[in-house]
This record gives sequence, C-alpha cells and structure tokens, in this order.
Amino acid sequence: MTESDNYTQSGFGHDSEIPTDTIPALVLMVFILVINSGVILLISCYSNLRTTSNVILTSLAVSDFLVGFVGIPLIVVCSSTYSSSVCLSSNIFFTFISLSTVLHITVMTGDRYIYIMWALRYRDIVHRGRVLAVIASVWFVSLTSLVRLSWTFNYSIHTAEEDLALVHEKETTYLLFNIIVFFITPLVVMVALDAHMLLLLRKQCQRIARENLPAEFMKREKKMQRRQRRAVLTCVLLLILYVIFWLPYFILELMLHNHPTVPEQLVTTIYYLRLCPALFNPLAYTLRKHDLKRRAKCILYKIASYWSNDILRSEEMPLTSLAHV
Repeated sequence: MTESDNYTQSGFGHDSEIPTDTIPALVLMVFILVINSGVILLISCYSNLRTTSNVILTSLAVSDFLVGFVGIPLIVVCSSTYSSSVCLSSNIFFTFISLSTVLHITVMTGDRYIYIMWALRYRDIVHRGRVLAVIASVWFVSLTSLVRLSWTFNYSIHTAEEDLALVHEKETTYLLFNIIVFFITPLVVMVALDAHMLLLLRKQCQRIARENLPAEFMKREKKMQRRQRRAVLTCVLLLILYVIFWLPYFILELMLHNHPTVPEQLVTTIYYLRLCPALFNPLAYTLRKHDLKRRAKCILYKIASYWSNDILRSEEMPLTSLAHV
C-alpha cells in the first residue's frame, strides 16, 4: 500500500488543479518555512548561541524546514496530478521525516541527561566534534528509509498479483519494524530518561532546601534548577507532540494495510497532523529555551521599534509639508 493508493481512496488528485483540501497545507508551509528558517538563522548568526545543544536544535530545524520545502509541495503535486511516483516519493519522504524527528528528540534528551548526570564532565563528553558525528549518524539512519525504493520503485497498478502480494508483505514488515525500532523503543528510552532526570532534579531541590546555605547561593542554585527542569520539560513536550501527531499516522498505515476502506475525512486529518510537528517543534524550544527566547525577543523588539518609527516618520511628513505651505 503506497500513498498513491491512500490518496486515491481518499478522493485526492483526480484533476490537475490544486485541490482545496491542500490550501491549509500551503498556509502551514509558509509558517513552517518562516519559523524554522528564523531559528536556523538565529543560531547561525550569533556565536553565543552556537552551543552544542543548540547545534542539535539547528539540525532538527533543518529537518522541520524540509517538511515545508519538500514534503508539502510533494503532497500538493500528488493531490493535483495523481502521479504514483510523486505520491510514493511523498510517502517515503515523510517516513524519513518521522525517523529524523524522533532521533533528534532522542539525541536532545540524551544531551540533557548527560548534562544533569555528569555536569562537571559535560564539556568533555559532549564536545562539538562528537555532537556533529551523532547528528551525521541521525541523518544517515533517517536516510535508510530510502530502502523502500528497492521494492516499490516499479510498483504500479499494472503490477502482477504475485508481485503486489510480495510488495504488500515487505511494506507491512517494514512498517512494523519502524514502529518497534523507531517509535516504541525511543519512546520507552526517553520516558525512562525524562522520568529519571525529573526525579533527580526533585531530589536535588529537596537536598538544597534541607541544607543551611547562604541566601545568594540558594538563589543561584534554585535558578539553575529551574532552567534544568525547563530544559527537561521541553524534551518531554517535544516527545508528547511527536506521539500526538505521528502515532495516528502509524496506526492509519497499519489500518490501510489490512483494511483499505478508511473514511476520507479521517485520512485527510491524519495526513495533516504529521505536518504539525514541523511548526510546533521550533515554537516549543524557542519559547522555552532561555537563550533563544531572549535573543528572539530582542530581535522582535528591534523590528517593532523600526516599524513604529517608520510609521511615525511617514505620518510626520505630510504635516511638515503642510507647515511649509
């Protein structure tokens, strides 16, 4: 079962015009491109933001940017032309994105776990070269989704029944493999790490409260604890978003493999849900991460000030010309 089958069943792609169903995706595409490119530029342009943890976020932002730059155009073309090759490319691309997203979130969680567990050795363990190697491995593993081309490349409606059955069997096996290895396993690992980090931070807060420490030291420690808890909760939030937006898609794929008749509105809704993490991910970590939030607010304040001054100047010009008259 390829995505071209899914679109046929849901009623997409029967003419060459852009279907009205894709208009929300096009609107979403604009926001995804603007927000993620903003995050990439923000971290790239300011040296103090190019920390190891932000390098991981930049890689995730690139992955999310590709959803708007490649994924949504593929959906629109697939829905408009009903091309099996384009729809298959769309399906494989979003498999790649699902792997990339969950692996990036896992790496972010691991980074926070190392920071909390081995704070004094963090810079020795998590240095830039090692982070770049891990990110490269994330992209490489995500690209293994292209293995599906080996059995779906020549797939079409004219394929023999025996070959169709073989393709269906391989697709089902691959889907189950992805769900177990790249959904359930990372989910269990991240839940365990997040729970351990939150429990450890709670114990540290209780220990600090029991000890008779100077007020200034207590204030500094509590501030650090709040930042660490905020970072952990950001990882938890990204994980929750991934589960909410991608779990229905995996369930739908299993349903389509076994029960091809699925309500059109359900298919459309679930296919759009998988686009949402690309929008909510950058908003989540930008609004919750202190350094990114502070820099973003500073830039937005400067832009707002420039626009307000420009408006005031444009309003003053007619008054000045009238005064001369």
